[in-house]
Amino acid sequence: MRFLLTNDDGVHAPGLASLARAASQLGEVFVVAPDTERSGSSHAITLFRPLRLREVQPGWHACDGTPTDCVYLALHHMDLKPDFVLSGVNPGPNLAHDVLYSGTVAAALEGAHWQVPSLAISHCSSKEEEIALLEPYLPGLLRKLLPVAQSTRACLNVNLPPVREGPYKGIQVAHLGHRYYSNEVIARNDPRGRMYYWIGGAKVTMPDMEGSDCNGIRDGYVTVTPLGDDLTHQGKMRDMATILRGSAL
Repeated sequence: MRFLLTNDDGVHAPGLASLARAASQLGEVFVVAPDTERSGSSHAITLFRPLRLREVQPGWHACDGTPTDCVYLALHHMDLKPDFVLSGVNPGPNLAHDVLYSGTVAAALEGAHWQVPSLAISHCSSKEEEIALLEPYLPGLLRKLLPVAQSTRACLNVNLPPVREGPYKGIQVAHLGHRYYSNEVIARNDPRGRMYYWIGGAKVTMPDMEGSDCNGIRDGYVTVTPLGDDLTHQGKMRDMATILRGSAL
């Protein structure tokens, strides 16, 4: 098997190295990853400036663009023809609404968009040093999930509870839950008196939703959620057609 690996934390991130070592037990590994952290870049693609690729070691390339740029270049310029796209391992969860912002998830979605089975893998601990504890689990996890990704041709969003919290209870297929941040905006003055802003918020709320990825993680399960790039709200289609029927401009 041939694997294309990427992430949104940068080509030198510990999680990417751990994933590469795990995937290399199963096949050939190529890496095209951002040259620096691109967390929160979502599915952004670079259209108004040139991109540069730099080989940092054999089979590993750094790109000065987004995670989506990395996958796009690998598939359409470098012609790597991977059997799978693997994105991660992200330090910190990509649960619920996180998938809207995550560069990790967007890279996997880009692979699936071009019919390459893809996994986005995140570890629900923000401490990068704990990725080393996770590494022994990765080869077995890949062996279980790669056939699923191949048969469904979907992007699988995979989240693993923090290893320090005990052995995993198993793998649970879950829908996206709800995950709300405190939405803080911190305004400050720079040394020249101009305003700048930090957005985000450390406090996170995850309502209890049976069958959700948030509940699965809290219960100690590895959660797997199939994602697609069709954002159509199917449940609203009939209602809208009824409302607009006979409408004239």
